[in-house]
Amino acid sequence: MELKEAINLRRSTRKFKKKKVKKSDVMELIESARLAPSAANRQPWQFVILEKEKKDEVANIMEKELDKQKNIKDSKQDPTQPYDPTTSLLGSIEVIREALILILVFREKRNAWLRGDYLSIGCAIENICLRATDLSLASLIIRDVIYTDDRIAEAIGYEDKELVVALSIGYSNEFPYERHKKSIEKIMEWY
Repeated sequence: MELKEAINLRRSTRKFKKKKVKKSDVMELIESARLAPSAANRQPWQFVILEKEKKDEVANIMEKELDKQKNIKDSKQDPTQPYDPTTSLLGSIEVIREALILILVFREKRNAWLRGDYLSIGCAIENICLRATDLSLASLIIRDVIYTDDRIAEAIGYEDKELVVALSIGYSNEFPYERHKKSIEKIMEWY
């Protein structure tokens, strides 16, 4: 597949088949991430691949947070409250349980390189998503791990690292529609 085709075909998938992902394909994804550009060539990423019970443990940790947030909301019952992003936790939990592979992305806890590290990790994640599309795999970037990042890190023995993001990987069980993208004129100025 040509790169432009992979860019055009990549979609965020939320429904996955129960079809095993080959270890060699997962290794291809991590190799693609490893080759991503990084600020000062720091390569700040650490990838942890989870399957089965370990993957479900992440979903369980997030589910406990969801229950806690629901209890807080139920006690307030104030419809004027601003949007609480933790409401997306339920969808993320379902995706983590359904996908067969979960990739956690960590970085060192060093604030001096925060912006550069996040930018670099974003490049690595994009490489993973595009290579997944190229391998006929589906992916979803899961930001919601930020609500339980310390607990997830501790549960898998990475308490000295910061959990930045997670990615669900597998074979798509849906045909995600193309999302509307802003026109070039709305996102760019050229002087």
